[in-house]
Amino acid sequence: MKSTLLPLLISLLALAAACSPAENKSENTGDLKTQSQNGNSNDHGGEHTASTEPKTTEEKPKGKIMFIAPQAGAKVKSPVKVEMGLEGMTVVPAGELKENSGHHHLIIDGQPIPTGDVVPKDDTHIHFGKGQTSTEVPLKPGKHTLTLQFADGVHKSYGPDLSSTIEITVE
Repeated sequence: MKSTLLPLLISLLALAAACSPAENKSENTGDLKTQSQNGNSNDHGGEHTASTEPKTTEEKPKGKIMFIAPQAGAKVKSPVKVEMGLEGMTVVPAGELKENSGHHHLIIDGQPIPTGDVVPKDDTHIHFGKGQTSTEVPLKPGKHTLTLQFADGVHKSYGPDLSSTIEITVE
């Protein structure tokens, strides 16, 4: 009996390790810098572990995310002032694991993040882990898409249902 339990235990541990979520280890090393009303927008907040992850991304979200500014199709100057809106859910800092809550992410010239995937942290995926709702983003002249993506306390996306994409022109 002992000879069959050890391989089974090893297999179960390997399966558990393979199924656990990967941590986002990318660094923000580019030139794009943002400033917000509450400080560094790329701050993820507290440490997160798999054992404390909420199940908030598994159900269809009950809220709506939107741009307050700029408006879709707007012609703007850099730095672009962005104001984020949310209805039906609560904005909280990263690390707070409350149902129907999370924080904003701004994706520049990219797509919404699939439900349950961790939002990357890089020059084009800007995190607002302190619960910020506004920022200024320096962008080069030309057409750009901006996508707001709402995610839970451990940066797991609520998916396309809680995202909003607009196109703007920077003059």
